[in-house]
Amino acid sequence: MKKLFFVFVLFSYSFLIAQSADQKKILEDSQSFMTLLKDKNYDEILNLTHPAIFDKIDKETMISGFKALLAGNEEFKIEITDPDKNAFNVSEVFTTKEKTRYAFCTYPMTMKMTFLKEKFDDEKKKMMTGMMEMQGMKSKFLDDSTLELSKESMIIAINDESTGNVWKYVNYDETNFLFASIMPVEVMEKAKEYYADFLIQQKEQAK
Repeated sequence: MKKLFFVFVLFSYSFLIAQSADQKKILEDSQSFMTLLKDKNYDEILNLTHPAIFDKIDKETMISGFKALLAGNEEFKIEITDPDKNAFNVSEVFTTKEKTRYAFCTYPMTMKMTFLKEKFDDEKKKMMTGMMEMQGMKSKFLDDSTLELSKESMIIAINDESTGNVWKYVNYDETNFLFASIMPVEVMEKAKEYYADFLIQQKEQAK
């Protein structure tokens, strides 16, 4: 009986070590995403992205999309704000029936959008912040031409044969057809539940 108990304890300890190593890796990768985005290191972002995404949209198109969003133009410029790394939180690592391992990392995403040719009066500010709220984003004007946007976000980490048995990532967005097309149903359902609970906790903490 003592030997059996020792084996059980040893197995449990090994499992916890493995969980901790995976969670540390997921945390480090998730934290790096925002820095890479701010530095416009698109190639490394794509290197961390789930490869199934590229079956739907090629890498060059994705890079062009990043550039169009972040490079700015004559009308506006966008600046990604470095998030507090302590605000990143990783879930436990789950496993599907098909042996896909997955986890979630929640974090606050904040950016500044500066309009170069337009200033907003109170009425336009109210309209703009209302539009952002409809998109699930908090917003406030820092001055008459700079809008700060923030959103509680979540990354899904996946590890299975399709990723070469290494951790790859997809931004959680259940309204995005790319997300829905590559995620196992079990992962999608768990992600929706986990994200909803996370938002509830954030609201309770804000009271």
